[in-house]
Amino acid sequence: MTANLSSLYNASSLYEQLINQVMQIESQPRLKLSAAKSDETIYKAVLSDFDSRVSALHSRLEGMADPFRSPFAAMTATAGDGFSAEASDEAAAGEHRVRVLRLAAADTRLSRQYASAATDLSSSLGASARTLTVGIAQPDGSVVDLDVSYAPPEGATNADVLAGISAAINSAVEAAEDDGTLEEGTGARSTLIRESGTHARLSLRSDATGYGNKLAISGDPDLLAALEIGNESVRAGTGGGAVYDVGTDAASSALSASFELDGLTIYRDSNTVSDALDGVTFTLKAPGEESRLTVAPDASSMRKEIDAFVKDYNSLITFLNQKSAVDPDSGNRGAFAGDAGVNALRFGLRTDATGTMEGALSGLAALGIETKRDGTLTIADESALTDALASSPAAVAAVFDGEDGIVSRMSTRLDSLLGSDGVIASRQKATEQRIDRIGDQIERWDSRLAARESSLRDQFNMLQEVLAQVESQQSSLAYYSTGGYY
Repeated sequence: MTANLSSLYNASSLYEQLINQVMQIESQPRLKLSAAKSDETIYKAVLSDFDSRVSALHSRLEGMADPFRSPFAAMTATAGDGFSAEASDEAAAGEHRVRVLRLAAADTRLSRQYASAATDLSSSLGASARTLTVGIAQPDGSVVDLDVSYAPPEGATNADVLAGISAAINSAVEAAEDDGTLEEGTGARSTLIRESGTHARLSLRSDATGYGNKLAISGDPDLLAALEIGNESVRAGTGGGAVYDVGTDAASSALSASFELDGLTIYRDSNTVSDALDGVTFTLKAPGEESRLTVAPDASSMRKEIDAFVKDYNSLITFLNQKSAVDPDSGNRGAFAGDAGVNALRFGLRTDATGTMEGALSGLAALGIETKRDGTLTIADESALTDALASSPAAVAAVFDGEDGIVSRMSTRLDSLLGSDGVIASRQKATEQRIDRIGDQIERWDSRLAARESSLRDQFNMLQEVLAQVESQQSSLAYYSTGGYY
């Protein structure tokens, strides 16, 4: 009897196993809820992926039909020697003859040469302040006159005087730029040039190129006479004046760019010219011989647009195929397996892609783009697509952005899926609600199971106490039954 009671009393590990087995059995509903929550969480992630792929294709379609972007109206320009060119969708296809005659230059003036260490410049100007006015042209056609005052220190060297005038000019320009009087990049800059170890000049250079941006220098007659930077004729020897012949107009000025376009001579202030040929921007690089400019549809750009569409379309179709599949061996089902709405979408997109329309090109098949068995698209005939892009870009565009084109059909279908009131958002909301409900149920089960386990352990503790009392009584009986001896 003693051995049996002792064994029962010491069977706590067995009782612990019993509690665990009971809890495992009674936890089954909770485990099913946890599995259901996991499934819903996975489904939520699938919906998020679904939304991303639908949005990507929808954005691609919108971009293909965007009149401001006009991807199928893209033009390209092939330039010859001496210049480069870029064409916008406003450019007309054709060939032109171009010859660069002269590049634009910034009006640059140099003072007369002075011995750096001598003081004759400060001596002739005296200690009183002298004013130099620098007129700087602005993009709107106005001229901003900056008054620059400078008083040579007594006994200052010629180099110091020239450097002081240069610093005063730069300070005036910077102040005018800071307060908005001058537009950024339209001012002028001055510096001291040490022509040799013993001689120096002041240099003044316009930020902008062209005759229209020539400098207008006036002011104190003595200062102008001493510096000679107001001279617009090309300097000679040690004298001051212009580095480039300023001339009297754009045609005669060495400051303006000059080039021939189809036999016409064109003058501009900048080497970047965007107003000579509609939709074409020239960048003049070097004078040279006449060469050809070819403007044509940008087949490469259009091909990239089509490739991107095929990629986004296939991404969505492949995703839907994978999530709708059922593994015949394992029986595993995709998140959309048996989903009538998703199946209708797959079928609808395939119909949109294979549908025909009126026009020179009847659809994607006419471009060499075919539908494979799984519903994805493939460019099966490269030459057909290349030829269509080269010879009929407008017809290619109509296949996509025409009245009954790919964009119209697919966008309408995808519109119902997107947005806060769309099918995907509705499914996401419903899924989140299910996840929340299951989470609440799991919390209630956790509380119930915790209470149940606590109850079982309380019963075990009570049993231990009873067994301890029984064992104590048994020991007493054994003591007396042996006459007080064990």
